[in-house]
Amino acid sequence: MTGQPGLDVSIFDMIIEAGDAQARMQLAIELARLASDRQAPENERQCVIPTLLKLASDPVKDVRRILAESLVSASDLHGDVLFSIIADDDDIALPFLASTPALDPWKMRSIARVGDASRQVTLAGRPDLTDDVIQEMVTQADLAACLALFDNADCALSERNCRILYARFGRVQQIIDRLLALDTLPLDIRIMQAKRASNQVHQLMAERGWVPANDAADMVADAEERAILQILESANEAELPPLIRFMTSRSMLTASIIMRSACAGHMRIIEAAMAHLANSTPARTAEALYGGASSFNWLYRSSGLPLTCIGLIRAAGQVERELRETRHSLSTENFSRRLIEEIMTGDAGMAAAERAKYLDFIGRYSSERIRQIALMLREGLVTAA
Repeated sequence: MTGQPGLDVSIFDMIIEAGDAQARMQLAIELARLASDRQAPENERQCVIPTLLKLASDPVKDVRRILAESLVSASDLHGDVLFSIIADDDDIALPFLASTPALDPWKMRSIARVGDASRQVTLAGRPDLTDDVIQEMVTQADLAACLALFDNADCALSERNCRILYARFGRVQQIIDRLLALDTLPLDIRIMQAKRASNQVHQLMAERGWVPANDAADMVADAEERAILQILESANEAELPPLIRFMTSRSMLTASIIMRSACAGHMRIIEAAMAHLANSTPARTAEALYGGASSFNWLYRSSGLPLTCIGLIRAAGQVERELRETRHSLSTENFSRRLIEEIMTGDAGMAAAERAKYLDFIGRYSSERIRQIALMLREGLVTAA
């Protein structure tokens, strides 16, 4: 039998049919060399594909192994030959799958969809995974393969793929731990996980009866808000506004979080929250927040926040304005101290009961030392009243 002009393939068929294993192994080496040679005539390379397919299904494992080893560096390999080798026994298929340059993204996505766990895990370790291939894997592949992606130094999980992983494996602690270790993890996922973790702790405390139900709820809510505030504070200028919008859409941007931000001097968070809630520009929000009473009152009314915390936000804005005018900065604790001073002396028209209420807020949302100062002053106001 003759293939394309210049290449007689009948000898190949003769070796396949009548040659011993050693002869077929030598044939595999020679034909693999031809198939891998990009300088060889294309018609000759095409001519040997049927023989390569026969060798890839040879009953002798050593023949199939030598074929895979000889083709592993081929950059342009017919798909049928490629998948025949990948479908072989693991000890032949997996080393080939890990190294062959003949896999394009389409073929990788096919393996991610229909390959077994061992092939998916091997695929996950390749250095040439595109974002679309990774998406196919995090959507379709086995848990072990998804975990293997985190161990691949050449694999960058995009925001989209992080979200898919979290939606799919949000209850699997192994995935959660690996996601949370990513510096690039979207902050809204961190917030959702903080919320989910606090709910789990609350449920556990309720089931075990470790503390009274009301105390448990307060403890869990406090821990959750602290975690969320840390995430908000870590957001950069581009990340913070969409994060605020996300929290609002999930009813997570509470007055409590805003007051906690004010007590700690996280005015960047206050600005972003007020701008979103009041549908105002950042510049106009800052001007009103740190400006006169009328503009502040307009901003606050537009935000829809409860009146119970208006004086606290106003006082925090006054402290921040002074710091900006003098180009000073304060630590969180020192900001809280200065906020207490502003509450006690800043607004002569503020009633003692209102001052006491804000001191109670500051004590609740601040460090132990600030809490002691705030509560001591609050007791003095209550006694005087």
